[in-house]
Amino acid sequence: MHLYQAGSTETAVPKSCKQFPVKMEMKDYYTWTYPDIPENVAQELRKLNCSLVVVGIVGRSNCDQANKMQAFGMEPPIEHTARDGQVQCYYKPGTNSLLLHFETTYDEAILGQVIDACMENPDIPFDFDSFYERMRSRFVRMMLLALHVCHIVVYVETGQTFDPTLVTVFQLLKFAREQHLMQFLPQMLRETPAARMGEKARLCAPRILFLFDNFPRDEPKTRECVSAYEFQTEDCIYELLRHHNIVTNSSNSSLVALPNNKQFVFFNAHEELHPDKLLKAIECLNLAMYKPDAKEEEEDLEILELAPFEGFVKPFGAPLDEKELEKQQYKKDHTVWHFLQRHVQDALLGCFDEGSFKQLPHLGQFHLLNIQEWHDWMDTLYKLLVENAKNPNQETSNEDYRLFLQSFDESLNYEKKFWAHLCELGLKKGISAYKSAAPANYGSSTHKQLLADATVAFEEEGRGPQAKAALAKLAAVCQKHWQDGRQQCEQLSLRSHPCTLPKNVPHDKHNSGVIHISSCNCGRTQGRREDPFNLRQANYEFYEHIAQMCNLCVKVKQYQFPIFEPSVSDYRAAAFEAAFPLLHTGKSGPPQDEEGAEGLEDEEEGQEQQQPAEEQPQNSPSNGCSQPLSPTFGSDLNMSIAGFGASLNESEASSEQLTHSEANSTSSDTSSADTENELVVQIQEPVKKESRIDAGPPDNYSTSTTEYLPGLVHTVSDFGLLPLFPSWSLACVGPSSIYSHNTGLQEHFQSGFLSGANFLLPWDVQLRLVHAPKQQQHHSHHQQQHPGKKQQRWKKQGDRLSLKIFVGMEYECSRGHRFMMCAPDRVLRGGADIERDTCSKVVHNNMPLYYPCPCRSQTNYLAQLMRIHVVTPKAPVNIIVDPKVCVGKGKYTFTLGSIIPPRLSQSAYWIIRLPFVYQGDDVLIAPPDKLEPDDPLAGGYLLPGMFGVAETDPTLELNEPGRMGVSAAGNFTRI
Repeated sequence: MHLYQAGSTETAVPKSCKQFPVKMEMKDYYTWTYPDIPENVAQELRKLNCSLVVVGIVGRSNCDQANKMQAFGMEPPIEHTARDGQVQCYYKPGTNSLLLHFETTYDEAILGQVIDACMENPDIPFDFDSFYERMRSRFVRMMLLALHVCHIVVYVETGQTFDPTLVTVFQLLKFAREQHLMQFLPQMLRETPAARMGEKARLCAPRILFLFDNFPRDEPKTRECVSAYEFQTEDCIYELLRHHNIVTNSSNSSLVALPNNKQFVFFNAHEELHPDKLLKAIECLNLAMYKPDAKEEEEDLEILELAPFEGFVKPFGAPLDEKELEKQQYKKDHTVWHFLQRHVQDALLGCFDEGSFKQLPHLGQFHLLNIQEWHDWMDTLYKLLVENAKNPNQETSNEDYRLFLQSFDESLNYEKKFWAHLCELGLKKGISAYKSAAPANYGSSTHKQLLADATVAFEEEGRGPQAKAALAKLAAVCQKHWQDGRQQCEQLSLRSHPCTLPKNVPHDKHNSGVIHISSCNCGRTQGRREDPFNLRQANYEFYEHIAQMCNLCVKVKQYQFPIFEPSVSDYRAAAFEAAFPLLHTGKSGPPQDEEGAEGLEDEEEGQEQQQPAEEQPQNSPSNGCSQPLSPTFGSDLNMSIAGFGASLNESEASSEQLTHSEANSTSSDTSSADTENELVVQIQEPVKKESRIDAGPPDNYSTSTTEYLPGLVHTVSDFGLLPLFPSWSLACVGPSSIYSHNTGLQEHFQSGFLSGANFLLPWDVQLRLVHAPKQQQHHSHHQQQHPGKKQQRWKKQGDRLSLKIFVGMEYECSRGHRFMMCAPDRVLRGGADIERDTCSKVVHNNMPLYYPCPCRSQTNYLAQLMRIHVVTPKAPVNIIVDPKVCVGKGKYTFTLGSIIPPRLSQSAYWIIRLPFVYQGDDVLIAPPDKLEPDDPLAGGYLLPGMFGVAETDPTLELNEPGRMGVSAAGNFTRI
């Protein structure tokens, strides 16, 4: 280590050359870095014998060399580098005071070094709280050393007011001394030359002085103003230190001492220390830029301001008055050196403790040492408190000292203890709030709400850096409490409601506690239904159960949908790719385009046309597709499944007959305006009853008897798979006469309808019957063999029929409210709301699957399209139905699943009940929580073009419930 002497021509003295004295030049003080002392300085200090007063300089600085000695007129050598824990010594010959400059983390230069070291590793995140605690702990360690090796401690503050956080530092110093140092220091000093210090292990209760480098610039620097600032600051500091027991009436229990009736606060008012160079440069620039034109006298004054002293290059004038002389004398005497020497003299005179404590002087502890004794004392404490602390695993036989080395920093972190205490209080409050409000059994949504309430209760007390960890612990405790026999099953129903039964208790049937009000298949009886958890409960079991309680359901004629019939006992559900269902075309041939099938007729013109699928317009009114065809999923409407394809492509003869009938209709002599909106229906020769074939799948169609379809039939499902049960219902609830358009649906027949929304919509359809050309030769013979009134309608060619069909799109909400729609976006409000073309709006447009229920309720219930009412006309034609529901954002288009579409009998009231829940191959399509106003069809929709018309089959056995509406494939026209 090098030794420095301020102002010497020899800037460095090697340690081996300490015996050579060093002469002072230009400066009147010596400076060196502890522990090396120049020999000549040591000789002068020995001359003082036991009259050496040690003064410690600690506090803040904002210069590059961390120098706090500038107010004393001293500074370190230019080559000096500030380091944390370094002690720079200063001695002015002819005085009895040795000044120790402690370099700590409160100096900006050292603080910058530590921050740079932390930033060298970018992988470790910078934590300000832990960094500040570490910096304060290092400062407390150096401050402890100063309080034990110094008689006087001067705290330097760069600000203009007292920093209240210094009181916290004093509290930590008092705690560290009483709880750590006094546990091991007296015992470890007994075997050293420093044993004479006694049980208190310090030179004395050091007197604390406060030095403020800067005085407020806007205040006058007179004796009265400066003294007022000093007295005011003294009163503030004294009250704070006394209030927090830093200064007490006993020197044994007091950390530091404050003199009574003597100044212990000093403001440097006459010398600007550590000025802000940038701020000063900015002020000079502003003064130069905005300075007004100066007169000659002002320029002289500016020149005189550059003089080294007043009166320079000026003739002697009148003598100064007494007030000015007093001002100059105060400026000369008001220096920090004079301020310090007054306290040094108290220590030399032996009255250091007089006035500081309310006790007799001889009871106090005060030691004046010579340089050798003090140096040994300093070496011992510096090693115990500073050097060994750098290695927490330092070997020592004293258990208290080992605890000091390992846990000193942690013990000073009072904020961490404080925040931990608050978080503990908040944790208890949060857990109590959670447990007190928790029911016997509850689900995850209730758990989340209770946890949120517990978090709010926690935040009333818990704060600080540990709050995040405490909240995690709160969540873990609440989670454990919930899972300890209080957790619900929470199996989601098909309507997205969780099961409320206990999870750990075995139960055969799930129950969400949600009850829906639904109507039976025929719509006459309403009943309460539990929230379904599987597709069979939703679409089949409830309707079978309520049918037993309905007087009408047991009497109506039901259409029998094809279902799976197993041939083995270990049958299973077919496996599908959930995300990309494959289109199987190997068993039934390539699927046909819906556009090509529905393009066989034009609703606007009322004429049959046959065009290729690729030539059909994408958005024509008769087109049921709402999206372009996708190569992955095939056509949106698979005609082989829907049944229209089997009828339209039954044989080449059918196509030829259809084309020929179109030609006949085009060449007809009747050219009235009504013919433009007519639909042409071709009448074929009835087949013999004994040669009639029951409706069934085509010859190339085979169904699996070992695997069933897990969901509903849709357009891209495997042709060979059938469901276990029907999800649809088609029933004839009576003759057409039971409906009166004047009164609508009566409560005794259809219950639960909202007022004014219980009417069906009339639909007028114009037809023209045309006989097949190939059958003309057999027509008269057949007519003679079967005379009767019914056959008289077939006598003439070109007979025109005007059909009146009544159609109703019924919606039902979970509260049992039912209503009809008169448009895709309008609820029927009464009979007066029905116009001439009202029904066209519901049969020729996409009807939304879900619509907000108009019932008055705080909760916005969604009504679902559940039934389609059809009243067929009394005419020699059958109405054919083939509804298709598109859900899942166009991914699935569900159908009835019949190979041949059902035919509805004449002059009858039919009701098609749609599924309550829609499910793809293995993907449940839940209803939306709410509908977006911009996209009401997002939840699903019924495609247009579900109705068709065909000639009546006189051989059809309509009185057989099991075979109702089932006939061989025939030619028909889509309405």
